[in-house]
Amino acid sequence: MLKRKKRVLIIFLSVSLLFFLIFGLTDFYNYKLGSIKQKLSKTNLSIYNTGTVIKTFGQNTETVSAVISFFTPSGNLINSYERAWQGWELNLECIVFTFESGSIVFPYRLFSNESKYGTGVKLFDYYNLKGYPAIYDYSFFSKEERELIKGLYEYAVFSPYLLKVFSYARIKTVNLRNFKPDTEYLLYAGSDGEIRFIKN
Repeated sequence: MLKRKKRVLIIFLSVSLLFFLIFGLTDFYNYKLGSIKQKLSKTNLSIYNTGTVIKTFGQNTETVSAVISFFTPSGNLINSYERAWQGWELNLECIVFTFESGSIVFPYRLFSNESKYGTGVKLFDYYNLKGYPAIYDYSFFSKEERELIKGLYEYAVFSPYLLKVFSYARIKTVNLRNFKPDTEYLLYAGSDGEIRFIKN
């Protein structure tokens, strides 16, 4: 009887500790991200060019081939990835932070309509330069603003879906279908946080 009570007490304490950790993590995310949002809301983020370009090569009923490239604001290539996918449609999943003065978009995953759930090419490392998202390497950002953007990027890399649950970040997917071969499409980000592809 005593052992049973002890076991119940251990289970109760373990569950209580788990809930404490979860709520503590939630408060931490809300505080840190809320602080970043408050500071970045004073920054001009009317940046529509995300530095993300997909060039399509071909498409049929079974496969689609393309290359995704990332550029600095000055037009220098950071990295690119090329391959063919099973399917006929490409989907780009992004982490989107929306502020009063614009939005910050981090491309997260590229996959096709035939890809298994949760699979695809993870993209964070393709535009990472020394821990900073080089697609936002704008010279007009102050040192503090760069640190804030770097902070958002680090939270996104750590866990995109944790961000979705515990913050104002949104995971949005934009797709390419019925596109023309040998055509470049730029990922455009509106000030309201909406994303879409436009011909480059």
